[in-house]
Amino acid sequence: MSSSALVSAFLTGLLGASHCLAMCGGIACLLGTRSSKHSTRSAAMSALLFNTGRITSYALAGFVVAGSLSQIARVADSTKMLMALHWIAALMMILLGIHLMRFWSVLAPLERAGQLLWRPIQPHASRMLSSQSTWGALPLGMLWGWLPCGLVYSTLTLAAAQTNAAKGALVMACFGAGTFTIMCFAVMFGSKIQAFAKHRALQIISGLLVVSLGVNQLVKLF
Repeated sequence: MSSSALVSAFLTGLLGASHCLAMCGGIACLLGTRSSKHSTRSAAMSALLFNTGRITSYALAGFVVAGSLSQIARVADSTKMLMALHWIAALMMILLGIHLMRFWSVLAPLERAGQLLWRPIQPHASRMLSSQSTWGALPLGMLWGWLPCGLVYSTLTLAAAQTNAAKGALVMACFGAGTFTIMCFAVMFGSKIQAFAKHRALQIISGLLVVSLGVNQLVKLF
């Protein structure tokens, strides 16, 4: 696996901050408000645990998806399959960039499809949210990591292109690391961070940069 896949995954998570806050900002703010009633240290610990849980779930998803495709590759034409996966990953990144710019919610159908997985998980996540334990933020984050998200699904195609379970998990862990800082800030500082992420200039610039990552990957395939 080339380091470019890891870098692309990390940058996708970092540049997708506005989308992260749109999807998970509300839960992060609520968690931070509840924790800050005890102490700043409690809020910081909740932020760390919640986001560690999220990243763990992302890595698990990458492990499962890439591992499953590695099994398929053993009985299929692995060269053609790998090439097709890299093309899909690059195109998905371009679509993600368009999605982040808020001009066209092109990945909305994919997020709606993800509701099939989220529906049985949601009641458990809601129950965990009512927990007053700081350590409860860890399993809450692990459950919230399965929230339908075009940003996650787009990066999963990059993880899938590795056709290796461990490498797929590493790609998704790098993606999660890219989202880590902004989501920790969301728990710690709440609505101030959400307001920052709504700036149109930030959304457009972030989207264009993600599109450029996808185009760069396409160029490498020729």
